[in-house]
Amino acid sequence: MALHRGRLPKKIEIRGVRELTKDDLEVLREKRTTPVVQKLRDPHHALARYIASGMKINLAAERSGYSYARALVLHADPTFQDLVQVYRGKVNEEWVKAQDDLQRLAVSNMVKAERMLAEKLDDMDEAGETPSIREIVAITADRMDRFGYGKKTTNLNLNVDFAAKLERAIQRSGKTIDATPAEPPQQLRRI
Repeated sequence: MALHRGRLPKKIEIRGVRELTKDDLEVLREKRTTPVVQKLRDPHHALARYIASGMKINLAAERSGYSYARALVLHADPTFQDLVQVYRGKVNEEWVKAQDDLQRLAVSNMVKAERMLAEKLDDMDEAGETPSIREIVAITADRMDRFGYGKKTTNLNLNVDFAAKLERAIQRSGKTIDATPAEPPQQLRRI
C-alpha cells in the first residue's frame, strides 16, 4: 500500500509488507491544504461571479456581504478558484449591469425604509406614543453593528517584546553579536 493524500478508504486491505524508502517519505513533505469551502452556498456563488467579472476583491466582498478578510481566504481556496473559473465564461456585461442596477435599487429601498421609519417614529413622538421596548431594541440592534457597536466586543491586547524575541532568535542560531556602542554625535553629548 503506497502512501497517499486524503482520507483512507473505510476498509483497508494490506497486500504486503516492505521497508519504507526515502521516496515513500517525500509525500509527507508536500504541503497539505484543507479546503476552506466545505459546501458551496449562494453567497459563495455571488462572490465568485463578482470576482469572475473582474471586480476587485474588496468591492466584490462588500457587494456579496463578506468581509474583506473572509473574501481573501475564500479567494485562496482551490475549490473556490474552480468556481470562479466556471463563472469566468458565463459572466458578461449584461450581468454586471444588472448587478449594478440591483445594488442601486437595494440601497434606494433601504434609504426609503429608513426615512419611513423616521417619519413613523416622529409621528409617534408628536402624538405622545412610544414604541414597545421590544420594537425599540429591534430597531437599534439591527443597525448598531453598522456603526461599529456590535453585540460582541473583542479586545485584543498584544504585547510584543521585540528585544526579547531577537535575543531568543540569536540564541537559537548559536551566533553571538560582538558590538560596541558607537560614540554619540557631538550635539547629543552636550545635553
